[in-house]
Amino acid sequence: MSLLLAIAAALAFAIGTFLTKGVTLKISIYRAIGPLFILNALFVFPLIPFGPRWILWSGSIPYLHILGALGSGIVAGIIFSMVSRSTASVVSVGQAITPAVVLLAGPIALGTSIVPVQVLAIVVLVFATLFPLRKSLVGVGSFTTIFLMITIGVLSGLVTVAVVLLNKEGVGTTETFIVRQLLAGFTFMAIFPPIGLHWRDFMQLVRRSFFMSVGWLASIYAIRQGSPVVVQSVMATIPLWVILIEVIAYKERPSRPVVFSAIAIAIGIYVLALTS
Repeated sequence: MSLLLAIAAALAFAIGTFLTKGVTLKISIYRAIGPLFILNALFVFPLIPFGPRWILWSGSIPYLHILGALGSGIVAGIIFSMVSRSTASVVSVGQAITPAVVLLAGPIALGTSIVPVQVLAIVVLVFATLFPLRKSLVGVGSFTTIFLMITIGVLSGLVTVAVVLLNKEGVGTTETFIVRQLLAGFTFMAIFPPIGLHWRDFMQLVRRSFFMSVGWLASIYAIRQGSPVVVQSVMATIPLWVILIEVIAYKERPSRPVVFSAIAIAIGIYVLALTS
């Protein structure tokens, strides 16, 4: 069951990531992000009665919620900006290094252990994966491109760490997800009011939010029910799924650097997961 949930999560994330490109082509990207976060939360609202009681204001919980929302908001802004200048598959590679970042941050935030060989492997993996994509963003320099992708991976990893810490505090999945999405969504809408969005724009946002919400929930339940090694390995194949969807949709041969990076990150995360 865990494997099926992980595969469902990977496919949902891949479709949602692909749909992000369509959103950036037709809608003002920063005005779309706030409503997307709110829609993500609304899709999960029906599950609130099935989860534990919310504990918003206890100890470090509110700060962890804010940290998760801040990281998610910044990542969303970078992702939408990058997708508007490239393909969804390029950006998905940056997100796929998240498990490596979590492994690296584990000893600091989660009390886990890591050996020097793993640190070296993570550095090599990140460099080998991202360097071929250094010229993949139109109008953006190589250093900035690599920096943005590393930032996506680092912040996504920190959001994952915040989720783990919230789980240790007894916070349920629905509270963790909904609070983070609402905080990020209302913050974006305050800074970038969703003025000028039409009904057809709204429907595009709904489709994208649906798949991303399914991906988040399926991945969370997959980790809780099965092996994190299996789940991380399956989730690392998201860039490959995005490439396949783009090939089917655009009927064009994928970029070789993107394919190489997607395969490298999938193999690298699998090896790291086995050694963690």
